[in-house]
Amino acid sequence: MCAVVKSLYETLKEMNDKDYIEKFLVYNLSIVIEGSKPSATVTLKKDCDNTYGKWMEHGRKFIDNIGLNYIVLREDLNSAILLIYNAEILKSYLFTEKSYQFLTGIGYSLDQDLESYLSKLKERYSLYHCPHELGIFLGYPINDVKDFMKCTSKQCLMCGYWKVYNDLDSAVKVFEKYDTIKKQAAQSIIHGLQAHDLVYKLKKIDYSA
Repeated sequence: MCAVVKSLYETLKEMNDKDYIEKFLVYNLSIVIEGSKPSATVTLKKDCDNTYGKWMEHGRKFIDNIGLNYIVLREDLNSAILLIYNAEILKSYLFTEKSYQFLTGIGYSLDQDLESYLSKLKERYSLYHCPHELGIFLGYPINDVKDFMKCTSKQCLMCGYWKVYNDLDSAVKVFEKYDTIKKQAAQSIIHGLQAHDLVYKLKKIDYSA
């Protein structure tokens, strides 16, 4: 996987700004586009490769065109951190009974309003740097998020996309699925598939097998 990712970023460097940012986004959001994850955080650097500038020029329109939304969680002189999300899928994660009870218990609105929850997340992100409940927005299992927050005495069974404290077998399957989606997205970009075609492909292929 590491070799594929390295090859991907070498390929991206040869592209014009529009192709670079679109394919950069598709790769980093591939699991969200496919539908297995409600959202992802993306960091845009303002340094020599100026991913942020490419985002401002071309990326925002691309995200809108493929049916996703975003908020800026934090921005400084060096970078911007975005949460890019599928609104309908994110709502289905946040407003399950367990997630809703947990989030309202730490100050989120009793109204099941996505914009309110995103605004609260952004507020808490600025206060706490990276609030633990971000994991719920990212689609991580709530029991693992809770155990991580409590600095539990439970043994961490695995560390990958998140720290796993419960149901290892299920987490392994999810991690493998995520890896497969990202690897196939990277390979498609390396082989020259256009960004919009890859979005279509990600939405159509069944990765559950």
